[in-house]
Amino acid sequence: MLSDTARKLIMIMKHSSVYHSHMPPLKELEIKSGRTPNKIYKAFKELVDKDYIEWEPHAALERAVIIKGWETPDIRLKTSQTDVHGIGWGVDGGNIEYWTKY
Repeated sequence: MLSDTARKLIMIMKHSSVYHSHMPPLKELEIKSGRTPNKIYKAFKELVDKDYIEWEPHAALERAVIIKGWETPDIRLKTSQTDVHGIGWGVDGGNIEYWTKY
């Protein structure tokens, strides 16, 4: 699970790269995230360690390459999905289980 700062930065970076066609520099990340440079660099290191971005620690932040642009869902929080094949459909295509099971 990503820290709040890392989560916020990856969203800002993904948005900037897709909608503005550039990776944001440090000053822009400071303004948009409300974080200090130390926290931004720490979050970048976390994003590298967790394979969200490729980035060399002494390179400019704009040189980062996004591998995954969003956080992967935690499988422990997966909700059950309705089994479409297990639903009883009426002759007219309507779902009769609403009336018979609930």
